[in-house]
Amino acid sequence: MKLFKRTLPVFLVFQDDCIRYVKLTSKSPLVVDKLGEKILPQGVIHEGKILDRTTLSKMIHQCVDEWKLKGKKVRFTVPDAITFIRKIPVPSAIPEKELEGYIGVEIGASIHVPFDEPVFDTHKLEQHEETTDYLLFAAPENVMKEYMSVLEEAKLKPIDAELSSLAIYRLYHHIGMVEDTKRYLLLNVERNGISGTAFDKHSPVFTRFISLHPPQDHQGTKHDYFDYEERWTEITTEIGRIMNFYQFSLSEGVEFDAFLISGDHPSFEKFQNQVEEAFNINVIEIPKGSVKLFRGLDVPTKFYAPVGLGLKGE
Repeated sequence: MKLFKRTLPVFLVFQDDCIRYVKLTSKSPLVVDKLGEKILPQGVIHEGKILDRTTLSKMIHQCVDEWKLKGKKVRFTVPDAITFIRKIPVPSAIPEKELEGYIGVEIGASIHVPFDEPVFDTHKLEQHEETTDYLLFAAPENVMKEYMSVLEEAKLKPIDAELSSLAIYRLYHHIGMVEDTKRYLLLNVERNGISGTAFDKHSPVFTRFISLHPPQDHQGTKHDYFDYEERWTEITTEIGRIMNFYQFSLSEGVEFDAFLISGDHPSFEKFQNQVEEAFNINVIEIPKGSVKLFRGLDVPTKFYAPVGLGLKGE
């Protein structure tokens, strides 16, 4: 008999337009206990950056009260628009205990990150004779500190953060829809753009956000979705650039084996069909009904990112 019940974390996803929440009953079988969504007014978060901290803090406090989260440990994702992923070679002579210091010195010199004062994490990939490949994850330090502080002010206990695309890929992997030797481009289609993240042997290689903001009514509070048909030429051009960069700069000429599609855009299914036809490549979507609430109801696809976050190991 256990004298103390272990406190399980809850899982939050921040997007420009909303905060989504999931609590799991179990990972195997995968069963969702609770879920929730709080719509954010326009202009609170823009491409991952907090623009109206006061309003965001107020709404997180509302979430804590409504979802009964006070004092809970939290894992959260931040929008891919503010993140940077790249595989980097590090001299094998550098001990792992000195890796952080080495990368800190090289950022801005041999390692170019598209923002100032990043916070970063690494994941070891392959070791060669003279170099060791690491996966570098980076985000702006000031932005990450803001997310952490608004969560802490709401009496939550943030324990770590990661990319939305990585959380979604983890769900694909959990239900057996991706293979060890294949290369995938995950396209996450949301209100204001598309995140394209390349995966090779289950590891993200790089990510790029395609900004597709619709015309904004600065007097309004409602978010509009971008019109993918009007922006189709722009979309296919940008996806083509991602594919070319991967093929000719990162994979020695090897192409993607398939696209993975996720997101909450209302034209999601039409987009999926057109992108498959435009690039003549197989598109893999998580089948509806793959994730269940404990009552047997289907979990909507827009909650797949927080569900995938919940599958992360301790």
